[in-house]
Amino acid sequence: MKILVLRPERAARRTAEALSRLGFEAVLAPVLTIEDLASPIPDGPFDAVLATSANGLRKLKERPEIAALSRAPLIAVGDRTAEAGREAGFSTVHVAEGDGRALVDEAAARFPAPARFLHAAGANRAFDVAGALAARGHATTVVELYRATAATELPEAARWALETGALGAALHHSGRIAETFVALSVEAGFAEIVKNLPHATLAPRIAQALERAGCRRIAIARRPDETALIEALQSLVA
Repeated sequence: MKILVLRPERAARRTAEALSRLGFEAVLAPVLTIEDLASPIPDGPFDAVLATSANGLRKLKERPEIAALSRAPLIAVGDRTAEAGREAGFSTVHVAEGDGRALVDEAAARFPAPARFLHAAGANRAFDVAGALAARGHATTVVELYRATAATELPEAARWALETGALGAALHHSGRIAETFVALSVEAGFAEIVKNLPHATLAPRIAQALERAGCRRIAIARRPDETALIEALQSLVA
């Protein structure tokens, strides 16, 4: 069965490997691309570095400041981000339960206020980590290390898969991915096909974007991580 994978290319290849091990064939059609941002990183010290995506840590790893920053603890949003943090040189890594709110809870539980955090972030953020921590008495410096840029037309691989009816389902790792895919698909004339296609999503807010578009078959992961997302996919297409 062919599964449409819409996340940025590097991450999409990892997803394709995981799908392949379970007998699925991934159709890679990224609707977002990752662009580096040259944002300055202020001097520390910081009590901890916060990471809501592996992309932010990969970009941080390329900066000379990583030598000093990696001496601080890292609080990662999930297992994949934690793995990227270890690869970047962090030796003390704490893992939250998979989303921005959980990361804020983890940081607040581990560090009494007022603590000083650095958030290695993207320009497009679904949740205001710094604002949530400020409400708990902490100071967070947000450094935007990358930008996820949306495609302006439906990727050719997605167009082919929708035209031929080859797809068994689509995976959605973020609300922005879901919204971009739906918008590009409607523009390309595939609105009804997308409404009837099974969709597996990482979180309820992502499912809501698909529901607004009229999609009828949606499964939501039990946890906001890729293992649970693929489990949701399996339940959807079983």
